[in-house]
Amino acid sequence: MSRKSLRSLVRRILLEQASGKHLCLDGGFVPVESQECYDDICKRIEDARETRNLCSMQSDARDHYNGVLKVLRRKQRKAKKFIDSLDN
Repeated sequence: MSRKSLRSLVRRILLEQASGKHLCLDGGFVPVESQECYDDICKRIEDARETRNLCSMQSDARDHYNGVLKVLRRKQRKAKKFIDSLDN
């Protein structure tokens, strides 16, 4: 990854955190409390789970993906909670 693309990625992540937006896999931003956000997080969880399962047990890579999954599941619960509140 080039320095320019890394800077761009960091800038996008900072914007996401500051503005309550979620950066989707396609590069677009959506509100954190939206169905689009929830669907994107579910796709990311599925992808991270499959990638983690390809790693050998007790490897650094597996630990990394377990950490990523923990954060994604936390985001998923937050988005699900908001979506459920809209249904009521």
